[in-house]
Amino acid sequence: MSPKKDRLIVTECQLAHNHALCPIEFAYYFKKGYLMANSCLPVRTTNKISKQFVGGPDVRRLLSYCKSRDHGVLDVLTVLDGLFASDPGAKVKLVFMEDKVIVQTIFFLSSRMMALSRRFPLMLFFDRMVGLNEEFDLYSVLCVDGAWHGRAVAYCLTQQDTPDLLRFMLASLVQSVPEVKLQVRCVTLGMEIAHLEAVKELLPNARVQICRSQVLEMLFSKAQELGAAEDERIWPLLCRLAAAKSPAAYQQAVQEMKVILPQPFVRYFQRHWQPRSEMWVQFWAFETARDVNACELLKQHQRRLLAALSPSPTVAQCMLDLLAMEESSEAHELDEGELAMHYRAICKSEPAGLIEEELGFVRQSHYHFQETAEGYLLHDGVSEFIMDRALTCCSCSIYTSSLLPCRHLFATRLHAGLALFDPGLLHRNRAALLSTC
Repeated sequence: MSPKKDRLIVTECQLAHNHALCPIEFAYYFKKGYLMANSCLPVRTTNKISKQFVGGPDVRRLLSYCKSRDHGVLDVLTVLDGLFASDPGAKVKLVFMEDKVIVQTIFFLSSRMMALSRRFPLMLFFDRMVGLNEEFDLYSVLCVDGAWHGRAVAYCLTQQDTPDLLRFMLASLVQSVPEVKLQVRCVTLGMEIAHLEAVKELLPNARVQICRSQVLEMLFSKAQELGAAEDERIWPLLCRLAAAKSPAAYQQAVQEMKVILPQPFVRYFQRHWQPRSEMWVQFWAFETARDVNACELLKQHQRRLLAALSPSPTVAQCMLDLLAMEESSEAHELDEGELAMHYRAICKSEPAGLIEEELGFVRQSHYHFQETAEGYLLHDGVSEFIMDRALTCCSCSIYTSSLLPCRHLFATRLHAGLALFDPGLLHRNRAALLSTC
């Protein structure tokens, strides 16, 4: 009997048959795939939940089915159990290889990530980190917050060469946060991402853009590959092409390209990239996205990932690292000195000094945040403070006595993705402003 006395476990068996097995009976009792379960989970269970969202009760049920310590599956389920214990509203979709107890894909996002996608749905960025370990790649969906920082709103760990990941991730994101379906106006992708038509199908109001810097680098390499001579005019020409601010400027750059570059490259460009010029030339870019350096935003995200992830991580360890990174990511983007300088530019000396002091406490403190119908609650381990939905007022004595932004407002705005420098935070204390403001 099993330790829980709920099942009979056969550890050894010797079968002898003195007759031929009936194929119909054999197929009934030994269904395809049932014998491919490992010692951790029955394959019929993984087939049933594959490609479905799972919740805390589902994960606990799967853990109860585990018959031995298969670390690959059990460790993932243990991490998910911890995620749901701390964040019951998190969304997780598991995909197992068919008829095998092998995790193929995990899509997940926390309640906080969902809140960011609802607050900043206008622009999304799709990023891929190749070769997370020997088996898995990591995909991220990012938004741009109120401080113009890239913030992750979904992660997907998947076995290498898994097809149609863009469609899977966008569909899962829309299922998790249905409000964003009609609110997303622009999706920026790396140039290696395929099946771009999935964006229009799932986000009907969104335009597709391809990372301009990546296109430029690829075109320059392709020109050399197709026989372009070393010519210092090529790179500036390609830059003018990508940065064209009118159709006439774009056409002029194309005509120059036909003169300078070899015909094989011109034919390649006309076949592959001219039809998609609206996706990467600046003139046709989504207006709000023109001020966002997509390539730099994606590179910053990659740098954060490399700093946060363990060397050659398992899937379970990678999930732990990603969740920990999301809890602390905004603190790394906080530049107290620059913010203090901005406030000194609009405030009198004494109020500016008090604001700088409060900024200094944001990184040092550990807070718990809770969004409510009226605004936000912040717990500092001792007291609880109430803030309005616009995050401009706080119930703490620091704010009520000075009417200047306090550490709680700054910390909550950072958590929520709002800009920390905002003259509107001084709307109740106009006397703190310099007379020229």
